[in-house]
Amino acid sequence: MASLVLLATGCARIYRPVELVAAPTSMHRGELTGQIVHQPWGDNSRYEEKALRSHLRVLVLALENDSDAQIEILRLELPEGTSALTPAAALKLVKQQPLLYLFYPLLPGLLIPGANNKGSIGPSDQAMFSALAVVGLAIGIPNAMVAARSNTRLGAFFNNQAWSPRPLGPGQGQRGLIFLRCTDRRAPLTLQVVYRNAAGEQRLELSGPEAPPF
Repeated sequence: MASLVLLATGCARIYRPVELVAAPTSMHRGELTGQIVHQPWGDNSRYEEKALRSHLRVLVLALENDSDAQIEILRLELPEGTSALTPAAALKLVKQQPLLYLFYPLLPGLLIPGANNKGSIGPSDQAMFSALAVVGLAIGIPNAMVAARSNTRLGAFFNNQAWSPRPLGPGQGQRGLIFLRCTDRRAPLTLQVVYRNAAGEQRLELSGPEAPPF
């Protein structure tokens, strides 16, 4: 029984830190310059696989004020079928589940009371389940700790690097993570950056990168 749980969940994966992708150098020049690119997951394939299955795109939005006056970034407007998520909501979609690893000792432990306490040949069923519970404890608790710690580190990266609208002074740039969930993960992505300058409210249209295959 414990073996089946182990096969289903596998071992917890350690989160490998990644850096925010560098600002693009090929942005179209204008009063407000912008581009969106994929944020690489690095050596974190389990999180990336969950993101793909959840239709979650983790992107970097880069903006630069090329004018000689302050620009106030107001908001993003997304196409139909696409919603913006908070860092916490994005993490919820991809995080590992530490409690699953506690089933390693729990399942054989639950079978101990009803098991035969005498073995005709070799150890009894109770002894076998007790041994499995001890082994499961030795495997499950470290895996649960690794999963919880990895989730915390990924959550800190999401929170620390999350993009939010703010004023940009002349020559100032900004880049940060945006978390988008799309009904059709293969659909082209186009969003509008709504900003205000001396002439009033303006819009910058940006086309996103194609979704990676899955």
